[in-house]
Amino acid sequence: MLERSDCPFLLDVLDCLKRRGKALKHRNATPIIERFIELRDGKTEERVEVTFKVRKRQIVALTVWGDRWISIRAAESIPQAGWKFQYTHSGRFLGTEGGRDLVKATEASLSEMYELTDTTVERLDLIWRPLLANGPQVA
Repeated sequence: MLERSDCPFLLDVLDCLKRRGKALKHRNATPIIERFIELRDGKTEERVEVTFKVRKRQIVALTVWGDRWISIRAAESIPQAGWKFQYTHSGRFLGTEGGRDLVKATEASLSEMYELTDTTVERLDLIWRPLLANGPQVA
């Protein structure tokens, strides 16, 4: 598990993933965790990418930035037919319990994925929309 971060939010997320490791493993959803540090305009930006390959063609991927910006991608492909469903959402993480809320939402998403189709993918919005703020939108 990667724990060399200086960012309290990223450390909290990594710690919560580590604590839920056995439960995730029992769901056949062991996370693949990668850490990236980028230098932009003389400023260091850190992110952690967490990927769950639940079934052969199902994936849930989170990109977590130190400033609490989160991107979620979930999808399932159908051989030679395209996508059964695709979902993306991003925003500033609002969860009051930090990494715990993030891991709880990820586990809820993993549970929903077994029955999702293009017509029911909005169920993931019910999980993520309350947790990710996007700010004012242009009409």
